[in-house]
Amino acid sequence: VADGTNPAPAEHASEGPFGIAEAAVLAPSRSARFLVVSDLDDTVLQSDATRLLRAARLLLLENARTRLPFPGVAALYRALVNGASGDEGNPVFYVSSSPWNLYDVIADFLDVRGIPAGPLLLRDWDLGRGLGTHGAHKRTAIAELLDGFPSLPVVLVGDSGQEDPEIYRGIARDYPDRVLGVVIRNHTRTPERIAAVHALAEELRTTGTTLLLADDSAAIAEHAAARGWIARAAVAAVRDATQADDARPPVD
Repeated sequence: VADGTNPAPAEHASEGPFGIAEAAVLAPSRSARFLVVSDLDDTVLQSDATRLLRAARLLLLENARTRLPFPGVAALYRALVNGASGDEGNPVFYVSSSPWNLYDVIADFLDVRGIPAGPLLLRDWDLGRGLGTHGAHKRTAIAELLDGFPSLPVVLVGDSGQEDPEIYRGIARDYPDRVLGVVIRNHTRTPERIAAVHALAEELRTTGTTLLLADDSAAIAEHAAARGWIARAAVAAVRDATQADDARPPVD
C-alpha cells in the first residue's frame, strides 16, 4: 500500500483449479526515503536465540500474545516508517531465520503489539539443515531486496547475539553507498562480543557507514534522529514508550 505500513489484501483475487486466493501486497510509497531491513529474534521480540533450549521452548510453547517485544520497539519502528518528515512511508522488511511454520504467529505478534507490518522473509528449517544456513539466508534475502529496490538505500537492524553484525558488514561491502547505517541491539553483553562489534564499527566507519551498538530502543531513536532517519520529536515518544513497556506486566 502507499504508506508502506499496513499491507492490505489485493483488490483482485485469482481463481485457479484449487479455488480463490488472496494475498497482501506492499508497494513502497513514492515518498519513501529508505528501506528498513530488520531481524526479528532478539531484535524485535525477546527469544534468547543464542540459548537453544530457551529458544526451543519459546518456539513450541509461546504464542503471539505471550511473546514479548523489546521495550519501545513499536514506537521506534513507527518512527522509522514515518521518517524525518513524519509521512515518508518507509517500508519495513523482516528477515529472519525463523521457520515458515511460524509465519502466522509472527504476523499476529506484530499486529497485537502494534509493530508496523511488513513482509516476513523466513526460511525452511528442519533438523537436517539446522542453523547452518542462517547467514546465507539473510545475505541472499537482503541482496534481493536491494536489487529489487535499486533507488532506495537501507537501514539494517539486528542484534549482537548471532551473526548480524558480520552479515551486515558483508552487505555494506557488496553494496557500497546503499547502506545508510547499521543498528545492533546489544544482546549478549559479553566483553569479547562487545569488543568484536566495536571493531566492526571501526571497520565500517572507513567505508562511510555507521554501526551503532545500542542497549535499548531509546538509544537507537536518538541515533536515528541524529542521522536524519526519524523526526527529532519522535525520540521522546520512543523514550516514553520504552519506559512504559518496561513497567508494564506481560500480557496473559
